[in-house]
Amino acid sequence: MKYHQVVTSFLTAAQQILILRRSDKVGSYQGRWSAVSGYLEGTEEPLTRAITEIREELGLPAEQVNLVRKGETLSAYDDENDTVWIIHPFLFESLSTSIKLDWENVDYRWVTPAQLPSYATVPKLREAFDRVRYDLQSVPASLAGVMHKVKQVGEDRVHGATFIGREAVTLLSEAARSSDARDTDTLFSHLLLVGLRLRRVQPAMANVWNLIGTLLQTVDLHRASGATVQELRTLIQKKGTQILEENAQASEDASRKTVQLLQQDGVVLTHSYSNTVLRSLELGFKSRRGFKVYATESYPGMEGEQLAKELIARGVPATVIADSAVSSILQGVDLVLVGADSVLKDGSLLHKVGTRDIAAAAKKRGIPTYSACESTKFSTQDFLGERPETPTLFDLTPADLVSSYVTEGGQTAPTNVEQRIRGLQNEIYA
Repeated sequence: MKYHQVVTSFLTAAQQILILRRSDKVGSYQGRWSAVSGYLEGTEEPLTRAITEIREELGLPAEQVNLVRKGETLSAYDDENDTVWIIHPFLFESLSTSIKLDWENVDYRWVTPAQLPSYATVPKLREAFDRVRYDLQSVPASLAGVMHKVKQVGEDRVHGATFIGREAVTLLSEAARSSDARDTDTLFSHLLLVGLRLRRVQPAMANVWNLIGTLLQTVDLHRASGATVQELRTLIQKKGTQILEENAQASEDASRKTVQLLQQDGVVLTHSYSNTVLRSLELGFKSRRGFKVYATESYPGMEGEQLAKELIARGVPATVIADSAVSSILQGVDLVLVGADSVLKDGSLLHKVGTRDIAAAAKKRGIPTYSACESTKFSTQDFLGERPETPTLFDLTPADLVSSYVTEGGQTAPTNVEQRIRGLQNEIYA
């Protein structure tokens, strides 16, 4: 798969935007409509390239355009060409409508934003425009309460990724109710603001990206089809509920599939906190009485202690051990079972710090390490070229240390993760 960094610049004048029809001489998307675009070269700054392309493609010098805003980067996947375009969007005010096209384009038009969906464009042009059309930095007063809760989600170090992902969907639905928007574009901008902020405050959790991306995708499609503000609000509540129900069922199914790995009278070592792991061990003990669980304390958050308490409350024998004691008890362990915060396209696992060392030690002793999670934790973000940063309290476990991922669909080998993500990413507003 190929990755290309590009700039896309929208010029606005008299409440219209400029679109260009690409010539037959360009290397991609001939005949499609686009904004001013170009490849980033080396370590070049995106803004520098954007201004250069405006001068070259339109004949407009820098003093004829004013930067309005730079938008957040987004990615567009072209499955036909197996290419990801990583787009840096810009919005400029044009002081002149006198355009002199170069060889890259054969026609241009000034159109209203409402007309943009009616044109055959390059991938994700309208979504790129959304990133600069709206001010996604200023928080409207009607969303102040929601944004306070978003901040709390970002500070949550107790709950697992499954809980956080569901909370993100709930907050997006709450944003729709709280918004004072009187038109669908403003309502969507409020949802996009909250959605992007949620992605930033929990960058290590793929299901936050995927679940709210699914909801945004649905809203965007209905917005484009002419739905009213009230119809969108109703849709958001309905779709949000559906997403939560489907996610809960996926987690339950993943837990039930994981039970098949548990052995009668076996010993399981787990690390950190995972709702899916908790449920699988509960179900497993009911059907395979006799196995034992060691839960690491999972310093510094001590999530493992919380997992052990909940296991014991459900009748599952669990013993908390210090993180430093793992090597001393591994010889008696049959398998390592952990959850997941994100699964990257190469099959590596992003999870609580300490997971990598445990998996490495287990592999040396021939002990398998499994990760139980919903497939929404497979990172479309990473697939689209926006590799999530590894936060301080997380680490990355290489794919060769993970035996398999157990999702609602059964076991997936790390080498097959990218193929699963390809199927997911078309449903996500990325």
